[in-house]
Amino acid sequence: MRTRKSSHDSIRRLAIAAMLTAVAAALQYLEIPIPLMPSFVKLDLSDLPALLGAFSLGPWWGVLIQLVKNLLHLPFGSSAGVGELCNFLLGGIFVLVSGLVYQRHKTRGRALWGSATGAAAMALASLPLNYFLVYPAYVAILQFPEEAIIGAYEAILGSVAHVPTANPLLNCLLIFNVTFTLIKGILNIVICFLIYKPLSKTVLNKALLSEDAVPDADAYRKKRRNLWILTAAGILFLLVQAFLWAVYLFPQVFAFAAPFVKMSELLKGKLADPQTSVLLKVLLLIVFDAMGNAGAIAVVLGAVNLRRVKRRQQEGHLDDAPQNRAKTAE
Repeated sequence: MRTRKSSHDSIRRLAIAAMLTAVAAALQYLEIPIPLMPSFVKLDLSDLPALLGAFSLGPWWGVLIQLVKNLLHLPFGSSAGVGELCNFLLGGIFVLVSGLVYQRHKTRGRALWGSATGAAAMALASLPLNYFLVYPAYVAILQFPEEAIIGAYEAILGSVAHVPTANPLLNCLLIFNVTFTLIKGILNIVICFLIYKPLSKTVLNKALLSEDAVPDADAYRKKRRNLWILTAAGILFLLVQAFLWAVYLFPQVFAFAAPFVKMSELLKGKLADPQTSVLLKVLLLIVFDAMGNAGAIAVVLGAVNLRRVKRRQQEGHLDDAPQNRAKTAE
């Protein structure tokens, strides 16, 4: 019994992690330019699903979601992997610290304290990470001069490169990037607290696939409702995947979805390139179908467990029938 329960719990965790990873990968393409930041610094909310995963599944699951999300984005990125590495390291710090603090005492207050600590840790880590790794990599790999980077910051705030230290790049990162990273973390926290409660009762419900006996009809109805929500979420993911394929096949019709059109054009280029190996082409198609794969897993899990719940409910009523007749006879 314990083995079956453990197996179902593992499947549940993998299914939820796959769905959250697919959502994170999609959100990573929806980059929003910030008026008071240079054009190469953009906002995305792809840390949000990983934060949900850290709270519902565990801190290391959140880190895993961050890793897979960036691996999925890597073939379509334009930063030679530098941006993805930075996103993984900072996002991993954010969700790991948040999850570890929350894991000790799973209360709303601890979740708030943990996520705030995680956002602060991410903001502080962004300074040395950008200064010693990311921006030197941009200069070395992408041939983006440091003077141009500093000039982009000075175009917004002319004196930023001269205070508080004598190092222009360090000043720019301290004033702009640390503040931006902290605000980004806070925004993810606010949205997480708004949506976590409803999701925890449905898609993220830990008892969703439990094999424990269900005591009454109300509990059966609740479990069926949760499984229907899981199935509906899977269908929604499949519809999103269908949209991605529609953009891939008819980019002119979906010109308004610029990030997805760009992604499909990059994919077409890789698939049409004769120098791209067959194995890489297969991997690219798997990456492109990540949302559909997660949706298919959710639909299958939801449908199979709906049938199992219905069967166990019927068997439970049959088991109770002789006892009820005995009580009536007495």
